[in-house]
Order: sequence, then structure tokens, then C-alpha cells
Amino acid sequence: MIPKLNVLLDATRKFIRKDAHTNLGKMLAKLHPADIAELLKHLSPSERIYLFDLLTDKEQIAKVFSELDAMTRSEMLEHMSSASISELLKEMAHEDVADIIGDMPQDVAQSILESLGPRYSQEVEKLLKYEKDTAGGIMTKDFFALPESTTVQKALDLLRAAEHVEMIFYIYVIDDQQRLVGIVSLRKLIITPPDSTLKRIMVTEVIHVKAYEDQEDVARLVEKYNILSVPVVDRMNKLVGIITVDDIIDVIRAETTEDIYMMAGTSSEELFERSVWKIASIRLPWLMVSLIGETFSGFILKYYHGTMQSMIAVTFFIPMIMALGGNVGNQSQTIVVRGLGIGKIIEDDMWKILFKQLRIGLAMGIIAGSSVAIISLLIQTNYALCFVVGLSLFISITVSGTMGVLAPFLLKKFHIDPAIGAGPFITNFNDITGIFIYLGLVTFFLSYIA
Repeated sequence: MIPKLNVLLDATRKFIRKDAHTNLGKMLAKLHPADIAELLKHLSPSERIYLFDLLTDKEQIAKVFSELDAMTRSEMLEHMSSASISELLKEMAHEDVADIIGDMPQDVAQSILESLGPRYSQEVEKLLKYEKDTAGGIMTKDFFALPESTTVQKALDLLRAAEHVEMIFYIYVIDDQQRLVGIVSLRKLIITPPDSTLKRIMVTEVIHVKAYEDQEDVARLVEKYNILSVPVVDRMNKLVGIITVDDIIDVIRAETTEDIYMMAGTSSEELFERSVWKIASIRLPWLMVSLIGETFSGFILKYYHGTMQSMIAVTFFIPMIMALGGNVGNQSQTIVVRGLGIGKIIEDDMWKILFKQLRIGLAMGIIAGSSVAIISLLIQTNYALCFVVGLSLFISITVSGTMGVLAPFLLKKFHIDPAIGAGPFITNFNDITGIFIYLGLVTFFLSYIA
């Protein structure tokens, strides 16, 4: 939590306890809507309602509401009447309203849409038809587009009068059928003679996305070409919206966060969920996967119990083999999962990456295996056992590194998010293979070890 927020929280709670409406009102008037939204998120439900009721400016309330996370926003809506919700939504951008209504139960959403009026609700419903994680789901209809026959002077006049459009990075050029045919930068518009038409000065090779494309692909496109906004077209190439760089930042953060949670075997829902049982239900599936995997490890230990009984010293090195092999596997899969996620690695790179990680695994296996063999020699003056421990770690690290590369690629091939298998599955595989390799080699060389 940033220091500024700590200070704001302390001051806000102090004013609420003293019922100091005037002081709170003055403080809120000086804050940016994003700061107010952050403040609301960290307050208790009762404090949140108290503070929100003090906001009187409709435009400020709308901006604050658009900055709230889904969970906090949902809680706030529960304390508002349908009429108040309708008034609030009318002050907000269509895409923000679509996000809010999309999270509501269907009957409530329909009632709210009807209260917004036919013209407004139609615009929102156009956005609601797109999936949330697609280009259409994150686009805004707040863009500036002109026919290709428009002169530069006319475009400049219209641009000056376009107060309703908040962010204008480019002028999009459309034909008579609303199809995207070109783009003109503001710089180009300013330096061009006023009697020229947009058709003469526009760039026809326009980087754009389809409305049904995944938001992650859109983020990669913006990152690759360093553009401030990207136009969104439908299947007929008609311009239906744009995605600005601030929305792309949100997408990158959301996708990265989702992958991190998946790799840990949980979900971002846990951050906002208050029910202990609900959180437990999110984590339990992954825990059960680990339970099943470790059960297999137990069966392997039981199968080789004779080997371990004949020489207790063998058991000393089991945790070391499992831990080091698992670490290498996790390192490899993290590199591959992240590379696939940001588009730096593609499926065709599998063999190249696999060969590289195999060489890395061999190098680390030689170094770690030799080191462990020397360490084990200091613990147990048994040259044969030291050799087996070192060889086991060498093989285990090599296999784990290879699996860390293969698993994400295989999951990707079957259209499964690689982050899903990055945690419990690979960890369990490494544990099972590590134990199996070590105890198998010990059993094979037992006559030399004992």
C-alpha cells in the first residue's frame, strides 16, 4: 500500500468516526477519481457507503465508479435503487456500462437496460454481444471517424467541435459503407494544405483487429507496433470501435495476474472473496491434484521399501533429489509459459527451446550432481552411494528441465492455458520421476552400495 493511501485511509476513518462531513467533502473534492476508488476499495462496507453518499457531483461519481473493481462495484450497487443506478450509468461511457451490466443477473440487467431508454440501451447491447475477453469486449465507441471525401479544413473544424470525444490519437477514415479504409495522424492533418481530402493523405495500410479477436492478441499487437490506439472492425470490415493504450495496460496486467494465479493453483477471485469456504473451493481442485500425485510418490516409496530398509542412509538424499529436480523444472516451465503468454515464443520454437533447455539441464545436472556427490561423500563415506546420488540428481534435473519445456507446449497444442499445468502437474511429475530415478538406481547398484 502506498504511503499516500495510508495517510488518506487514516484521515478518512478519523473523519467518519467524528462524522465530519465538511472535512471529508473538502478532501474528496481534491482527490482524483482513481484515488477515491482506491480509497473505497480498502474501507469497510459501512465506511464505503458513508463516503460514497458524500459524493454529489454526478460526473465525479461516474468516474469513481468506472475505476472500481468488480467486487467493490457490485457491493455498492446492492445499496442503490434502480433509479439511482440508471442515473449513474447514463453519466458513464458505454463500454463501462456494458462491463457493469454484464456482471449483473440477467433479470436485473434487463430491467436496468430498459430504464436507460431505447437509444442508450441499444448502444450498450451492441457491446454486450461481445465476449469480455475479446477486442469487442474492451473497445470504446468513443472515436473520431470521417468520410474519405472530407477536406483537411473541414476535418479540423469538426475536430475542434468534438468535445464529446475524450482521446483523439488518430482520425479514422471510412467509406460510404462505414468500412475502415485509412488513417490520418493529427500531425499529418495539421501540416497538410486545407483543401486536400483525407483520401489523398491517409495511410491505407491500417493496423487493426477484428472484434472477436482475443484481448491478449490485441495487447501483443499494440506492444509490437507501439501504437496509442488500434481500430476494431467487424466481419464486414466496418469500424465499430477503438482500443486505447490505457485499456491495453489493463489487459496486460489482468492477463499476467491471471497466469500467476493459475501457476499457483488459485484464482484472482480469492483477492475479493470473503467466504473462507469459497476460497477453499477455489484452491481444493489443485490441492487434490497434488494429493493424487504425492500418493503415487508414496506408492513408489512403498515399492522400494526393501531397498530403504536394507540401507537407511539412502533416505537422507530423497528430499534433496526431489527439491533440486523440482526447482529446475519450475524454472524451465516459467520461462516457456511466460514466453508463450507474451508472444515471444511460438509453438514452432518448441524443438529449439527444448534443445536449449536440455543443454542447460545437462550443464546444471553435471555441476549439481558433482557437488551433491562430494557433499554426500562427506556425510557418508560410501563411494558407490555418492556416485548414485550424483547420477540420480543429474538425470532428475535433465528430465525435469525437459518436462518443464514440453508440458506448456503440449497444453498449448490442445488449446489449454499453459499456466494451468505449470504448478501442481509439473511439480508432481518432478517429485514422482525424481524418487523413481533415485530409488531405481539405488536398487540397481545396491550390491555395490551395501
